[in-house]
Parts: sequence; C-alpha cells; structure tokens
Amino acid sequence: MATRIVRGVFPSSVLHSAIRIPHFAISLSGLLLMASAAFAGPAEDYVTVQLVVVSDLEARLNEVATIADLAAKRLVAGGQLYLAGEPGMVAELNVRAGGLCGAKAYPDAKKQPTAADVVLFSRYWPTRKPPPHHWTELAATQALVVLVTPGKATLRSAPPENVLVIPVANAPGGSMLGDGPEDIVIPRGPRTYAQALAIAQWTFVAELLGAGRRQGKQLAVYLSIHLDPGGKRFARTHGLMFEPDLRPEPVPRGEYAKAFLGHVRTALEAVQRDEAGKIRQAAAWLREARAAGHKVVRHLHGHLPPAEVGLPGDPASLFTDTVTGEVGAKGAEWIRKNLGQGDVYLLVAYQQNEDAMAAAANALGARTIFLTSLPPSPEQAKNPLHLYINPHWPLTDACLDLSGYDVKACPLSAIMGMTAFSALCAEALAGQ
Repeated sequence: MATRIVRGVFPSSVLHSAIRIPHFAISLSGLLLMASAAFAGPAEDYVTVQLVVVSDLEARLNEVATIADLAAKRLVAGGQLYLAGEPGMVAELNVRAGGLCGAKAYPDAKKQPTAADVVLFSRYWPTRKPPPHHWTELAATQALVVLVTPGKATLRSAPPENVLVIPVANAPGGSMLGDGPEDIVIPRGPRTYAQALAIAQWTFVAELLGAGRRQGKQLAVYLSIHLDPGGKRFARTHGLMFEPDLRPEPVPRGEYAKAFLGHVRTALEAVQRDEAGKIRQAAAWLREARAAGHKVVRHLHGHLPPAEVGLPGDPASLFTDTVTGEVGAKGAEWIRKNLGQGDVYLLVAYQQNEDAMAAAANALGARTIFLTSLPPSPEQAKNPLHLYINPHWPLTDACLDLSGYDVKACPLSAIMGMTAFSALCAEALAGQ
C-alpha cells in the first residue's frame, strides 16, 4: 500500500543551493493543501502536489515578472525565442494552441542563439539521461536563458548572469513532495515532472505576454487548429513574433501570470472534487483486468503524453500495451484487431472523445476509460462498459483572456490531462 505522510514542508536549505532566486515560499493555502492530503487517497494527493506548485508560483509572481520583462526587452529589440531542454516540454510549447507563434524549437537549422535571444530551457531532475542540449551550452551563447527546473535540484555552481532560474517547488521526484520524513510520500506513485514544469513554463509565457504589452507589443498567439477551419489564422500567424498592427493596452506586472494560475487552480480543484470517485473506479478496472490476465492498454495521443513514455517514473508497468498512434478510424481498426472480452482501453487525448472507438471496444466486451475534454454522446454515456473522466479544461484549450485580442493564451490540456492520468495510475498502484 502507498503511504501518505504530512509533517511539514521542504527545508529551505535543500532549495536554495546555487539557485539565484533565493526566495522559496509556500503560502498558507499551500500548507493547508498539503495537510488535507493526509486524509485523502492517492488521486487527491496527486492533485494536491500540483496545487502546491501553483501556490509556490503565486508567491513568486514578482520574480517571474522581472524575468519576463528582461526577456520581452530582447524580443522587442528583435531577438528570437527558443525552446530547449526536455523534449516533452518543447513539444508542449511548440506550435501549440494558446502558445507563442514566434517560439522555435532548438536547434534551429537556419539560426543559432545569439546574445540578443531568449532561450526557455526545461530541466527534469533526476533523469535517466540529460536533455539533448545542456543549458550551459546555451548560456555560453550569451542568450538570456530562463531555466525552469524542480526546486530540489541543485546546480553544480552558481549560474552566470545571463541564466535566470524559475524553480518549481516540489515537482515529483523520488516521492510526491520529496524524499525526507517531512514530505508527502507516495512511494509507488508515478514520479513524473511534466505537469509541474508545464504549469511553470506556461506561467512564464503568460507573464511574457504581459511584459510585451508593457512595451506596447502583442506577442502573436496560436488559435486551436480545431477552431480554425482551413488553417487561415494559422497561416497568418505561424512564425510571427508580434502582431504588426496591434498596440495593446499595458497590464500590471504579475497580472497575466496570476490569472493563468487562477485558471489552473480552479481546474485542479474541480478534478479533485468531482472526478476522484471516477478515477478510483477506473483504477479498479485496471487492477481487475490485470489480475484476470487481460490486456490493459493506454493510448496516449498528441503533444506531451507520448513524449513522456519511458522516462523515469513512467507507470508503464500498469499496462500491457502502449499506443501512440492515430485516433478515429485507424484507432477503431486497431481496437477491433487487438482487444477482446475483459480488456481495458484507456484513451488520454485532447479534443477527441471518439465515441466510435469506445463503441468498437465495448462491442468486443472491453471496458473503455476516456480522459479528454469532450464528453461522450448521451448514448455512449449509458454504456456500463464506458467511463468518462473529465479533466476540466475547455474545448478552446487556452484559458487566458487577452483584452483586445482574438484568441486566448496558455492551454490547460496537458497539465490537466497528465494530472488526471497520474492520479489514476497512483490509485491503481496503491491498490495492488
């Protein structure tokens, strides 16, 4: 059985070593959230971890705004924004609904970073292998490197002046909130960093949008391709750093980051409040199928989820098969060829619910668990072999309102989908 221990918070000495932003604060709400985890199950605990991340970032709004202002100055002066580090985090921010049209994945074959540029670099800790390019390599270019990394991680030496660190409090590592007796510990839970770092990176993007507005510029933001018939808007804004004809009103420091974190908190609380029972039911289905020798399949579709497969802490042992292929007709074809009576099929996706896929699996006697933003049809919802878990992010995906602009920014989908998925896996592991 997994254990849950709540006695305090991280000792500050663990977090301050070699991090140039020395402030580590968890608000009273964060402490209360951690305390409440002692009386909940693994599903609630996993959501609580992300709520603590939100609370810590809320306490850091001034530091995040300062870094965003420095980055915006370089971009307004003609600099490029690069995304580097963990492949999953690059995939999460690159060519993404609600993300920045001008951001480019590093390395870019046409251009390398210079002292005029900004690099947003994500770093998991620990990892089985380091990211493809180390942040020190990029720091040597004299670009402004914004390093997003778990707060527990220590740097071997003080970073140079052009490296600014946004530490992510309590990103799941050796345990839920650390390795010591004062932490919330769930030894058998999936130990992924993705959700926590995604929250921090999108918080920075939100504040970068505000910093641009403080300099009279609107950073171009992608519209969800599902809401862009024919891709007309995509074609207009793809690769565009700033909207050329828009002069937006300035916004106060920290306003956009705070607003985005508020959306994240609301969605996390909704999952914790409304979905925990269904998550436990889904976990029971996984355990029952495994105990009976049936297949337990996870289908991870789009952007971040497939990129996390195989990383340290990936709960792959729960599943007999991992699918990362297409949904729709091809997905239904795979189901008909590979599933049978008593199997369980879990879909973690975005705007796709794919009733036809669920119906195909159910017709074979397989149970289906769908974790997407689009609920099933009324007919499919009545099927006792089908279970829908709502990750509580909107069909628009992006949630941050930008006054005077035609789209919202900063998506919730990967944050919420991965959190609910991890919560489900934690429940399944805890019941073994």
